[in-house]
Amino acid sequence: MDISASREIAAPARRVWDLLVDWERQGEWMPLTKVRVLPGPREGLGTRLEAVTGVGPAGVTDPMEVVDWAPPGRCVVRHDGRVLRGTGTFEIEPLAADRCRFTWREDLPAPGGPIGEAVLAGLGRVSTPFFGHALARLAKLAER
Repeated sequence: MDISASREIAAPARRVWDLLVDWERQGEWMPLTKVRVLPGPREGLGTRLEAVTGVGPAGVTDPMEVVDWAPPGRCVVRHDGRVLRGTGTFEIEPLAADRCRFTWREDLPAPGGPIGEAVLAGLGRVSTPFFGHALARLAKLAER
């Protein structure tokens, strides 16, 4: 399943990139999410992260590793969790000195069987508004 959202942001690409890869601050724009950097590099290829999204026991732990790094334009993480597997791609396209387009894509194959497909389909329905809200919050932070 592919989920994606894109938004034009009235801020330089570099400012948006810096917010994006300040991993511990992602909770400021990703609702109900806390991210921590695991031991090892803090940025670039091989950076390992753990995000927890949700409330209390309803949270999903999402271990990830950065597998593509091309600042300030592209970062790809590989989701290595039990629930979320696949890749997440962040791309920033400069449109002008003070404007860019931010695109967030998740490519998450369905776990085996009809139950896994149903779970992923439900996740897709919830994710679309989540992504839109997250991008609006990121834009607000970057445009300050």
